[in-house]
Amino acid sequence: MGYGNLSGHRAMALDERRNTAYESALAKVVGPESVVLDLGAGLGLHGLLAARLGAKRVYLVEPEDIGLLALEAAKANGLAERIKLLQGKIEDVEVPELVDVIVAVFTGNFLLEEDLLPSLFFARDRFLKPGGALIPDRAVMEAAPVHAPELHEREIASWSKPCLDLDLSSARQYGRNTIYYDRDRLERAQYLSKPADLLCLDLAAAVHTDCTAQASYSVEQAGICHGWAGWFRMRLGDDWLSTAPQEPRVHWSPAFLPVDPPIEVSKGDQLRFRLVRPSFGPWSWFVESKEGEQRHSTLFARPLPPKALSKISPDYRPSVSKDGETTRFVLAHMDGHRSVQDLARLLSDQFPSVPGGLDKSLAFVRKIMKQYG
Repeated sequence: MGYGNLSGHRAMALDERRNTAYESALAKVVGPESVVLDLGAGLGLHGLLAARLGAKRVYLVEPEDIGLLALEAAKANGLAERIKLLQGKIEDVEVPELVDVIVAVFTGNFLLEEDLLPSLFFARDRFLKPGGALIPDRAVMEAAPVHAPELHEREIASWSKPCLDLDLSSARQYGRNTIYYDRDRLERAQYLSKPADLLCLDLAAAVHTDCTAQASYSVEQAGICHGWAGWFRMRLGDDWLSTAPQEPRVHWSPAFLPVDPPIEVSKGDQLRFRLVRPSFGPWSWFVESKEGEQRHSTLFARPLPPKALSKISPDYRPSVSKDGETTRFVLAHMDGHRSVQDLARLLSDQFPSVPGGLDKSLAFVRKIMKQYG
């Protein structure tokens, strides 16, 4: 499910708690002379709210065709004259003027998950007037050690149980290095300590999203620690909206970062948690307890052959794959004169060994055209 499909937007567009908070923040900064940019607009809900609040002009920036539905909604609500769709990524479109307000939902489940915030920073630096409003303008990642036996059993410990007398326990090492987004089970988890802030981002000034954070916890409730629950809160105007599992639901899901084996803790025990995540990179988390240190990383969430590991190194010297050669060929011949059918024939003639013939070549050209055309 992607953001190009309506189903990918349903939970967000119909998230009344989130959207009410956004509307309240917009109401504080939008006036009759306001120009608003709705970044990653999707169905354009927040842009529609800004227009309804009286904004003079609203630009919706959305790379997917789903943005056309936002225009239909604007017409249905009598707001079409003040709303303009700029279809494309913010780095590729040209907003005709500087704006007074940028509103965006570029926060993933655990704030940094989807790596969208760098695009927010680009829009802020390129198109926001000095002193303009950013919604949201601050965000904080939080985490707490949790007793979550149901979630740990389902996703990790279950691999150690034979299936039809077959031993699949080697998969457990990958399960323990995976981050899980399961709000239902995290709502039933118990905090073993008070939550702590990990990363505080001033979205109005930040220039990167590298994360190296740590927190210390004093255990308040004896039990078994199965991992850490992680979430974020963000400031919308004067109010904060939290995605914590013990807060009212929003469309975002809190994260579960497991520890394996689980750690038995007593009241008063000290736990130390460190989270490392470079921009666009893997998540790594380290836990120190009276039992020693545990290390986990999504880098090891799936089997990695030596060749794949070598590609991670900045010193790796890549060559172009077969797919790369065909992509390069199509891009070189996308000159604005050849039709998609012509490009497919050229591709099929140039690479006759590619399976699927002309039909496969046509599908490949369409994919390249959609991404780069």
